[in-house]
Amino acid sequence: MMTAFVALFVGHWLGDHWAQTGHQVAAKGRCDAAGRRACAAHVATLTLCQAVLLGLVALCEGGIGGPAQAVLGLAVNAASHYWIDRRRTLEGLAHLMQRYGKHSYYTSGEQGRMALDQAAHMGWLLPAALIISADPVPALLLAGLCLAGLYITDMLSRLGWAEAHRTADRS
Repeated sequence: MMTAFVALFVGHWLGDHWAQTGHQVAAKGRCDAAGRRACAAHVATLTLCQAVLLGLVALCEGGIGGPAQAVLGLAVNAASHYWIDRRRTLEGLAHLMQRYGKHSYYTSGEQGRMALDQAAHMGWLLPAALIISADPVPALLLAGLCLAGLYITDMLSRLGWAEAHRTADRS
């Protein structure tokens, strides 16, 4: 599992900071088709970086359950990465957690937003690595749990935005 995690981790940093274009950085959070396309292109290049490194690790070290598990793990990571990088989604979650200071931290500037963004990405690398390293049935079950968790997180983000609008309407 560690080898899969390291491959995903290094691939994440290469894909998120070197392979991502300036256009993708600027556009991926926009709430329109161009934003969705930019985010999808970024996630595709990031996933390619991770897949190449995962393939190298599998070739040299092993530790990969099989091709189906690799595809499932990369898909879970890609879906979570897309969700996080749409920006509004993560900010909605920060809104929901404003009593713990997360929204003010998120909006305090680039450093706060990037810290929460990267922490969220890192949080999804572990289940992706577990899926990649597991036998087929547990990998499929864990992938299903991850997608359910991502759905719940999305609903919580929407709840955060609804709460933010209720608070703004009262002001």
